[in-house]
Order: sequence, then C-alpha cells, then structure tokens
Amino acid sequence: MSKSEEKDVFRELQEHLDKMPIGFPSTESGSDIRVLKHLFTPEEAEIAMLLKFGWERDLETLDTIYKRVNDKSISKEELGIILDRMGRKGLIMTKKESDQKYYGNALLMVGIFEFQVNRLNKDFIEDFHDYFDEGWLPETLKVKGAQLRTIPVEKSIEFEQNVSNFDKVQELLKTTDGPYMVANCICKQLKDIEEQPCKVTTRREVCMGFGHAAKLYIDQGWGREITKEEAINILNQNQEDGLVLQADNSQKLSFLCSCCSCCCEGLSRFLKIPNPGKMMITNYYAEVDAEYCTGCKTCIEICPMEAINLINDIAKIKQKRCIGCGNCVAHCPSDAINLHKKDKQFIPFPTMDDLFDKIMKRKIAQKK
Repeated sequence: MSKSEEKDVFRELQEHLDKMPIGFPSTESGSDIRVLKHLFTPEEAEIAMLLKFGWERDLETLDTIYKRVNDKSISKEELGIILDRMGRKGLIMTKKESDQKYYGNALLMVGIFEFQVNRLNKDFIEDFHDYFDEGWLPETLKVKGAQLRTIPVEKSIEFEQNVSNFDKVQELLKTTDGPYMVANCICKQLKDIEEQPCKVTTRREVCMGFGHAAKLYIDQGWGREITKEEAINILNQNQEDGLVLQADNSQKLSFLCSCCSCCCEGLSRFLKIPNPGKMMITNYYAEVDAEYCTGCKTCIEICPMEAINLINDIAKIKQKRCIGCGNCVAHCPSDAINLHKKDKQFIPFPTMDDLFDKIMKRKIAQKK
C-alpha cells in the first residue's frame, strides 16, 4: 500500500468512527490520524470499517460482519483471526457467549484508550494528549456524552436519609453480575511514564469492572479476576485514600473508576475550568458548618477540585467547583462538613446502551 493510499485508509477510518455516538472528529493538527496510526495497521483500519459501534447489545457475529466483505480474497476464518487480534490489542469491543463470538467498534473513551492498559508509550501519549484536547473533549461536550458520574464516598452519606440507591456504592454493587475484575488505572500509568506520579495514592490497581466489562478485561489479560469481597475491600481502600468514585452512567454498574485530579484525563481538565460542579454529573454538594470548623485545612488538602479555601480561618466551599465527591466530609476531623442533595436529581440511564442511544439521537438532531 502506497503512502497516499495509507493516508486515505486512516482518513476513511476516522470518518467511519466519527459516526459513533461519541465520534472521532478530525483535527487541524492531524492528531486524529496520528493516534489512529499508533493503534491500527492499515489492514486493521480496513477491517474496522466493516464493524458497527457496539457496547454490549449491538455487537455482531463473524458471519454478519463477513457479509460486508467486498473482496472475498480474505476468508471468513482469516477475518476472524484478524478480529481476535484486534480484540487483544484493545482496538474493538469483543464478547463471547457459549461458543459464539461478537465484535464491534469501540469508542476512543471509554474504550480504546482504557484498553491500552499496561502497554502505553511516550509517543502515543503525546499524540493522545493533543487529540484529547483538540478533538475528543470538544466532541463529548458538544453531544453531552458524559459516560461517568460522581457518586459520594460512602462515609460521607452513611447517616443521611433518603439517599438514592444510585448514589450508594454498596447498593450499586448489588446490581452487578459476576465476574468481578480489578485493573491498573491507565491514567496513573500514563503519569508514571511522564514521571509525574500520582499525589493521592501509590496504588495502581484501583479501577474495577463487573459483568460484561469485567469478562472482557479478564479474557484479554488486561485485568485480574477478584471476588466480590475483594472488590469491596479495594473500594474501601480507594475511598480511604481520597480517590473520587466515578461510576458508569447506568443503573446497572459495569465499571467503577476511582480517580484523582492529578492523573485522571477527565478530572484534570475539569480542574482547569471555573465551574466543574456545574459541568459534571453529581447529585450532591458540600457545605461547611462554621460553628464546628477549626480551620485545620484537611478539606483543602483533600479536595480534588480546589473548591475550598479559608476565610477568617473558616473553610468556605465554592459551590460552582464542588463535585459532591464527599471526600472533605469523610476526612474532616471535626465533622464540620455535610453533603446536601441538589434540587435537581439526576437518574442514571437503565443501561449504557440506553445512554448511547440518547447521545446518538442528540447528535443527529444537532446536525439538522
């Protein structure tokens, strides 16, 4: 394949992936094509254009995909081998039920980027950062494609009444199917490579998956299987360390990230804007009771969004910056901070597929 033909296939792939709910828009700098070239070979780019987007519900069998092959010089068996290889490389979504395999294109995030766990390199990271800021982030903000929502750390709401089960991590865990999985946080791995290690924890195995998402990671060797009890213990340690709980935006939990604003690709960007509390999905905000505050600055040190400062030796929370993570509440030595429900409560989507359906409808409407 000539260089011009190679360029065309990656441009065609970019345009194909841009049709997904959260697309893959082009960029003036060419970071979109550079990222794709890091990930796909020209052959894999061609194969990816045979696939439709799928999370869990819309993945397709090899037989269905092979019907789209125009050049029958490749056999169905050869196509299956390539798709399995692309699955192992984290380029596509895969699923196996009984003896049947299913495949589909994955979003860049949550998807291909996270699937690169344990195999990042500096060249990819540099181009990914450029593309994230120039292409992916503006796209997801435009289509309102939030796949994560902040839920409070458990200790911060343990005595609260009328807390929605969707905001209680222990209740969310009851909605999960096995298997259970823990994996290294790819954002922390990225920062390690950049020699900017996490300031919140020395642990790297903090991200968890459940059911379909867990099986994908376990089958591909990206994470390790754990028991439900181990998942609870890891989650408790994540909360003790002061990490922010970011659940997927569905009522049936499939993945749970434990994040920090020094490493997380999303939180680190929200840290830079003036109103992360208005931009992120959260049902709570924190408030200080001045009568009990001792001005110890514990809350200031642990707040991931720099939402707290001292005024006359009393902690004051900027509500437009507060994301309701509850870390300040859980770690306040004088019990001077409480979480309060926002007037408007967000109810997560029944499944992630329902979320993507909604995003796709919104995206189509924006083009009219």
